[in-house]
Amino acid sequence: MAQKIKNSDILSQRKPLLIGILAFLFLLLGGLFMLWQRYQILVESRQSEMESIIDVVEQNIDQSLKYSYSAALSLALQIDAEGRIENFDEVAPQLVDNNSNIDAIEIVPDGIITKVYPYEENKAAINYNILKDSTRNEEAFKAIERRRMFFGGPFELKQGGLAIVGRLPVFIKNEFWGFVAVIIDFNNLIDQSGIRELSGEKYKFQFSKINPSTAKEEFFLKDVSGINESYSEYLTFPDGEWKIYIIPVDPYQPFYTVVPVAFLMLILSGAFGWIIYNTLKQPLILEARVKEQAGELAKSELRFRTIFNQAAIGMVRVDSKTGMIQETNKRFQELIGYSEEELKLMHYLDVSHEDDIEENQKLMKKLKNNEIREYSLKKRLKQKKGDYIWVGLHVSALWKKDQEATSHIAIVEDISARVKAKQELVENEKRFRSLVENSNEVILIINNRGEAVYCSPSFKRITGYDELLCSGNDIFSLIHPEERCLLIEKLKRVRTNPGKPYSEIIMRVKTSSSSWIWVNATLTNFLEEKNIEGYIVNLRDITGKKEAELNLVKSYELVMEQNKRLLNFAYIVSHNLRSHSSNLESILELYDFEDSEKEKRNYIALLKNVSDNLNQSLHDLNEVVSINTNLDIGVEPINVSAYLDKAIEILGLQIKSKDARIINEVPGEMVVSFNSAYMESVLLNFITNALRYSHPDRQPEISIKGYKEDSNWTLEIKDNGIGIDLNKHGDKVFGLYKTFSGRQDGRGVGLFITKNQINAMGGTVEVESKPDIGTTFKVDFK
Repeated sequence: MAQKIKNSDILSQRKPLLIGILAFLFLLLGGLFMLWQRYQILVESRQSEMESIIDVVEQNIDQSLKYSYSAALSLALQIDAEGRIENFDEVAPQLVDNNSNIDAIEIVPDGIITKVYPYEENKAAINYNILKDSTRNEEAFKAIERRRMFFGGPFELKQGGLAIVGRLPVFIKNEFWGFVAVIIDFNNLIDQSGIRELSGEKYKFQFSKINPSTAKEEFFLKDVSGINESYSEYLTFPDGEWKIYIIPVDPYQPFYTVVPVAFLMLILSGAFGWIIYNTLKQPLILEARVKEQAGELAKSELRFRTIFNQAAIGMVRVDSKTGMIQETNKRFQELIGYSEEELKLMHYLDVSHEDDIEENQKLMKKLKNNEIREYSLKKRLKQKKGDYIWVGLHVSALWKKDQEATSHIAIVEDISARVKAKQELVENEKRFRSLVENSNEVILIINNRGEAVYCSPSFKRITGYDELLCSGNDIFSLIHPEERCLLIEKLKRVRTNPGKPYSEIIMRVKTSSSSWIWVNATLTNFLEEKNIEGYIVNLRDITGKKEAELNLVKSYELVMEQNKRLLNFAYIVSHNLRSHSSNLESILELYDFEDSEKEKRNYIALLKNVSDNLNQSLHDLNEVVSINTNLDIGVEPINVSAYLDKAIEILGLQIKSKDARIINEVPGEMVVSFNSAYMESVLLNFITNALRYSHPDRQPEISIKGYKEDSNWTLEIKDNGIGIDLNKHGDKVFGLYKTFSGRQDGRGVGLFITKNQINAMGGTVEVESKPDIGTTFKVDFK
């Protein structure tokens, strides 16, 4: 029996140790798990920062190459149909000097460099045949095969230096003519990319490319250390894959950040386990001693005092009637800063914060009246040095129930750290809420049904919708129909990748005034987060930036169209004036060799006819130039019906002589923004053409009607004349000096000028026609 009791005592003694070890392990594992989460957050934060930097570098390089392609294309347009470029020395300096993205430009007919700017730095490359050089021709042949710009390199140039070479193949009459090449110094490309500015002290960069000949990765910056700890991204351009590495200077910085906290966590876990062990061990020791020495009251009291003084938390015995402190342990004396002798002369309210006294007295009154046997309270205690600490106070009565109050014991636990942490948490929450509510970036939370359950206040500032009205609404109803499929596709990706943000979702959002604004959205799946359970959408208003980008594209297209028109016009001027000058030269030569006065007079008459034709051509060309170069054309509201009546009145004699029937179905409310002189010219030209090319076997009938299509006005002029064979002449209907009827009075100028006038006003014109049936012109106004 004694042996069984002994074994039970041994088990009882081991139990606190086991619990202490388990408490130590539990707290340690919990702390390490939180540290691991913190480490992952630090790593992901650095990864996100590197991704953002890489995106900026990629955009800068892509923009630089686009500018280079634009320069090469502009120079290629200067090459005429015979493969000549007369104004290289004028155009090349403009393209290179005004474009910081390129360092040189070359003309490479048949693969041989014949012209280069600037000349002095690059003259060593003159007459160099790139197609014969086996180390360079593979990328050149790729450009020819793909029929588009191809950026080769980086590689050492013939004239020295490391550079990127972009070659734009030029084809004349579908035959390869040669290249227009731009040279980008590698250091210039690096400067344009912003790598050096973005690297700072935290990161370094490396730039590489897969060599198309060897299929091996080549590095172009000096330092290649740390590649294994880098974040890299492929940049796909016309010449294959380029790769940029962003490398942390200190790859283990996140680990170093959590190491001190890990050591602190280890120490705290050990201390907590030790406290638990000692706390559980003391009652067992006391119980064992009480059982062994039940009759020795003095010894028992001594053991109690030992426990009282050695407890890891503060303990105080107070006279319940007077409130005077009777006894304190060492831990309480350490917390409060007074000695035991000083405390015995003090009332418990003397060390209490004045704001906590009232609640403490109410609970103490209930305790003395036996309404309660114990109570707990969070309060502040005043230390001897004047500071206050937060404590958890647990008070229990030491008298038996229904007896008069004698004394009570208070267990005091220091919770200042917890209170401070909670206060900091509240402050952080207030700071975060203030940041969200005052930020220009919109934050939405959308549930899995596509309904907005939260909108930040900035949503109303940007869209005009009230925050409360947004809640519960289908967010897809605010997205422009053309971008809804894009958003749905992104949602599908985000759904399968929780926690991963998907950015750069460009779309239009409808405002409360029914207008559209452009936004850049970032979408993240937090459906599994208990406090969110939805998708977080960050929206930034980029309307100004997007409109500027669209205007830039329109400007670029306008410039390209004007260049095309100028080239076509230059060809027409060259061809027509050369024809007239040749006629004049031929007649003058015949005049010099002719002796007969009669023949000479005939030649003089011919000269007059040629001169009249030349004058007419110059007049026509001058009018075309005036339309295409007038940047300040007056525009006003034009009532089309009124102008049509005026045109019919002007052409009254021609209409009467042709016995033509005019059917006017233009509504009086048809008003368009147009130049008044252009409107008169357009109407006169269309009606005159219909009369001039009327069918000889039937009465001319001209129907003119106006109607709306997609909120824009359309003017339709239909006749029953001889018509045009569009299969043969469809691409020449609006060409200058293009005629199809064989009539002597047809010069092929009217329709050309009419189309240019309509285009200058932002409109378009189309033609439908069948031989011997008639012709219909449709003018769509802007």
